[in-house]
Amino acid sequence: MEAYYALTSGYMNMSSYAQHIRPAVETLCKKQVAVNSLVVSLSRLREELKKEKSLVREVAITNITTRLPLSEIIYENTNTLTGKLESFHKNIAIARENFFTTTIGTSELNIVCSSALENKVLNHFNIKPKFIANGLAAVGISFDPKHFNIPNTLFSLILIVARARINIAEIVSTYTELTFIIAEKDFSKTAALFSELHKKQK
Repeated sequence: MEAYYALTSGYMNMSSYAQHIRPAVETLCKKQVAVNSLVVSLSRLREELKKEKSLVREVAITNITTRLPLSEIIYENTNTLTGKLESFHKNIAIARENFFTTTIGTSELNIVCSSALENKVLNHFNIKPKFIANGLAAVGISFDPKHFNIPNTLFSLILIVARARINIAEIVSTYTELTFIIAEKDFSKTAALFSELHKKQK
């Protein structure tokens, strides 16, 4: 992806990159390949890619929300656990200022919630979790509904965090919002990235 972006943006050193990929190309082609030939091929590829729409899009941010501290609790997914999840929502009130989201996968049930709710979750399910992570935070990015049908909207937002080498623990998405669950130590950096982008867009 980085190579694609560098090539299409015009700042790739094609000679250096050609030397870097030459061994892999020769292995695939099962013959020797000249660096100059690779440079010519890269130049042609760049022109072809320029005709295509960019993979990375500018997504207009309408709002940024944050929540911390958060906890992540992961259980093995069973029919019993699914039933307990339904009763949890019936019996335990979740305040609007709290964060609570669940993901039911094929083998795991994942809960990310405000740390203030952690004990309530553990007591209600009363089953030993597979994994618990503390010290997490959420940075939510809201955008215009028009982006829902535009390819690479979520990819473009994720790329902002990935380029900053910030580990994404979980991603929660809705119709007009993408929320990054990251470590608290990365909270300020993540929030600053999107705050700066939001300011530039105004």
